[in-house]
Amino acid sequence: MIVDHICVNFGAPLFQEFFLALNKNNIEQNVFYPRNSKHRMVGSDLPYHVDSPQVLNQLTRISFSRKRRILKQQYNPLFHRNKPDIIHAHTLFSDGSLANSCYKKSGTPFIVALRSSDTDIFLKYKPWLKRYGKQILDNARYIIFISPAYKRKFQQKYGSRYESKSLIIPNGINQSFLTSGKLPKTDLHTPLNLLYVGSFHKIKNVPTLIKLVEHFPARLTIVGEGGDEEKKVIQMIRNSDRVNYLGRIDDRSTLSEIYNHADIFIMASTKETFGLVYIEAMSQGLPLIYSKNRGIDGFFKEGSVGYSVNPRSMHEMKSSIEKIIVNHQDISQNCINEVAQFNWTTITEKYLDLYNRILS
Repeated sequence: MIVDHICVNFGAPLFQEFFLALNKNNIEQNVFYPRNSKHRMVGSDLPYHVDSPQVLNQLTRISFSRKRRILKQQYNPLFHRNKPDIIHAHTLFSDGSLANSCYKKSGTPFIVALRSSDTDIFLKYKPWLKRYGKQILDNARYIIFISPAYKRKFQQKYGSRYESKSLIIPNGINQSFLTSGKLPKTDLHTPLNLLYVGSFHKIKNVPTLIKLVEHFPARLTIVGEGGDEEKKVIQMIRNSDRVNYLGRIDDRSTLSEIYNHADIFIMASTKETFGLVYIEAMSQGLPLIYSKNRGIDGFFKEGSVGYSVNPRSMHEMKSSIEKIIVNHQDISQNCINEVAQFNWTTITEKYLDLYNRILS
């Protein structure tokens, strides 16, 4: 089986982990990764072929028709070289447009995923592309959503006409977080230790978390750096005796230790793609406070692994923290039980089933 991945976001490590997991199943994979000068370069030691032309710029960002034309010119010769059995497009517009073009010319079947760039950028700021998106969706064999929240957003635009070929398949986390025999947390710190891991972009809403612990008997540990509100956040941290700032930490064993020393993980973003840090926290038995109608919301029954909140409401955050405190050990155990579905092996099996269904 030959699979071509069209993936403008391939610089994100999660895609490389996914493709490596697929590679263990006798699949020949080729990755088309168009990028701009700021996109992360990918090493040449991968067990699959990657074509990564630097063809994206400010002009392709402004004009989707220009972007589509340039990407077709780059991908068409690769498509004829690879002769894929299936094309896996990892976004609706940027990637799906190429997959749909090849389908119309050669009949090569494709599946397409919807991500935050599709719902929060293309469909929000370029609504005239909705009709073009429909053409892609009509021809796709399957439509993948990484969370129930994004499926709901999608259905607000397109209704339920694609329900029969829609599936929810989440992203996975690195295997190092999935240790067997993990025990639930039994003792809470005094004061309570909240944890945030991420950047300081405005959409991450970190200043609200700092204000929260100023009015609640808790401390906040922050891991991260960067973003358009970094200066503001750093200034707030300096002026607070309730915040422990650790900076950016990439080492997974160190991160696991930090998760293990926290009581509750909190990230109330105003926008969220998926939020793998939620799942990493769950893997260590850490109950969650997460954003309502965003990211992982809808994967779990409310109260099972934590609570969803309005990112602008500190009252909801306080109330949810109090609910978790009452039932902390059971919620911690639920987190450990539920995290298995975010194993790349489990996720890969679902995609293999889709590929085989298509080819049969």
